[in-house]
Amino acid sequence: MGRVIVIEDNIIYSDFVCRLLENKGYQSVATFTCNGARKLFAKMQEDDIVLADMRLPDGDGIALLEELRKQGRHNPYIVMTDYDEVPTAVRSMKSGAEDYIPKPLIEANLFPLLKTLQKRMERHEAPVYERQSAAFREIDHKIKLVAPTNMSVLILGESGTGKEHIAEKIHARSKRAGKPFVAVDCGLLSKELAASELFGHEKGAFTGAESKKQGFWEEAAGGTLFLDEIGNLPPEVQQMLLRALESKMYRPTGGSKDKKADVRIIAATNEDLQAAIAEKRFRADLYQRLKEYTLHIPPLRECKEDIMPLADFFRQLANEEFEKQVKGFDAEAKKQLLAYTWGGNVRELKRVVRMAVLHTEGNTVTADTFDFDEMPLASDAPLEMDDMEKKQIIRALEQAKGNRKLAAALLGIGRTTLYNKIRLYGIKYKE
Repeated sequence: MGRVIVIEDNIIYSDFVCRLLENKGYQSVATFTCNGARKLFAKMQEDDIVLADMRLPDGDGIALLEELRKQGRHNPYIVMTDYDEVPTAVRSMKSGAEDYIPKPLIEANLFPLLKTLQKRMERHEAPVYERQSAAFREIDHKIKLVAPTNMSVLILGESGTGKEHIAEKIHARSKRAGKPFVAVDCGLLSKELAASELFGHEKGAFTGAESKKQGFWEEAAGGTLFLDEIGNLPPEVQQMLLRALESKMYRPTGGSKDKKADVRIIAATNEDLQAAIAEKRFRADLYQRLKEYTLHIPPLRECKEDIMPLADFFRQLANEEFEKQVKGFDAEAKKQLLAYTWGGNVRELKRVVRMAVLHTEGNTVTADTFDFDEMPLASDAPLEMDDMEKKQIIRALEQAKGNRKLAAALLGIGRTTLYNKIRLYGIKYKE
């Protein structure tokens, strides 16, 4: 993390706060006026955090915050207050303040908040390669259009295509960028606790609820809630989510009163939600509410011009991780990377390249270091292989009586891979 910029006109209190920060290992820099703060803001780094008093000799902390946000800077901004200023501090949250802390509680409350902010900022520090294929230039254009709005966005794409990265880009370019981005994998939410995890619960709401708990919805207040694998939400929670989206109101499990929170939803799935609706596993009205704007992320095999730039990017990351000097890929290695189907998409490419660099003893990656998830087929493989695979899929669907999840298990492939192959071969079957 960068510096903590302390803006406080009481020199003694400012020195006290800076010493607190330095004793905990944080870098700090202090100023006593709005003009001094503006000079520091001109040289501000993306990982700097602002800790500002409400009242300053030449202005106030909220006006300073509003200036910062108009400049397009979204550095976390914490307001320090006296107890009688708390109502005004609460209003500062609407201008984009991260939080406020009463000055008498600064020692107890500041460092847990800084740790939370640090974790959130570290999440965005991992290097990311911005893809330049025609498909992704179009996606980037659509992100610029939809990001400043409050529209719900549904991101569709196979596993490993980078849907969460797209969601983060939407949030970063939105007017909510200074507020939380909370990511939730709905596939990890149990049927029994999904409602509690999303909307929180009151003490004693159920066995084991020994204290009140904040849900993801409240955690994301003012910001963005990213719901990955949205198709896995239990039906009863889908109804609760629909109500929260439409009314901005929700009720924690075991609660007697509704709560209000302004949250933008970005959802993602690798599942065919229209098929899930037909199977009565997903609500049609929720689907319509989520897909105010839809982004389709193409699989890697349809963006071959991205494969080698991504591979080189992951090679460089692996070099840094393993302290190696691998300089590139030989001709056969490049040929295999470009010919492979990439069922796991970018996630699989990163794993394959990372392991290849680890196993490379010279300075060039060779094809024999690749550990693909599936056996690569030669580019001139006979069409009979396709016919054989089609027959195997039809037989598995018949054995599973149309249950695609079971059919995928029988074939030893992922459900998404099965869906894609059904579409590829134009397979029709009865459920």
